[in-house]
Amino acid sequence: MPYSYYRRLPAKDKKIYRASDKISNVPLKDSNKLLPYVWDVQSALKTKEKTNVLRASQTLTNQLTLQLEIPPIKIKVLTSRPHNNYGELHGLYEPISPKKKVAEISVWMLTAKRKQVVAFKTYMRTLFHEFCHHLDYELYRLEDSFHTEGFFKRESSLYKQLVSAGMREYEIH
Repeated sequence: MPYSYYRRLPAKDKKIYRASDKISNVPLKDSNKLLPYVWDVQSALKTKEKTNVLRASQTLTNQLTLQLEIPPIKIKVLTSRPHNNYGELHGLYEPISPKKKVAEISVWMLTAKRKQVVAFKTYMRTLFHEFCHHLDYELYRLEDSFHTEGFFKRESSLYKQLVSAGMREYEIH
């Protein structure tokens, strides 16, 4: 069932929305090869050092783009989340444009009010959420990236393959 905003979309966007909604899985070739990079992000967050988090996040997304055979993306790690009366901004995706030759993902590593490092699982969900926008454009060749049920299933697909499965693997070692 489409989200309520679907009714307000023009016909062209409704077609894109429906195409997005049909895609529910991200087909990783070998998620096990990516698990050490996920653990590196977890370790980097524990250091509370932005440069460590940036390096680990960039390396993970580089490996994801290589495995999925899509163009690379630049990661920016920022400190405290911006917030207003509507809530906090966790991440931002900026697609390729005439002024931007490489798509970018911005993620914030500190909570807005307490300035604490965000929880690992929250950080990964945010990173994967923004990465799914990149997938919509570069892997699935959609003309836009809408928040559909399929979009959120793709985000969960990455999370399950790389964080949930990885945490079980990590605990075994």
